[in-house]
Amino acid sequence: MQDQVIHNDDTPLLTIDAAVELVRERTGVPITKSRIHKDSAAGIAPPPDAVYGRRYLWRPEKILAYAQTLIKPPHPPEATP
Repeated sequence: MQDQVIHNDDTPLLTIDAAVELVRERTGVPITKSRIHKDSAAGIAPPPDAVYGRRYLWRPEKILAYAQTLIKPPHPPEATP
């Protein structure tokens, strides 16, 4: 996977492009970069763990945990009278 940066504790940090790719591969959620940015600004997605230049960087486990919160169970069928 490209666009990874090594943080001081040797955990690879992901750019937004790599985060989108990881979420799509691991969860199947068709997430977009704009959704992560918007949810992060709204406090729904995790804030970036680091900034490199103008790039925001996230820990993979935080982005995956956030993506799991987007997956909801199907609505139960409505009862018929």
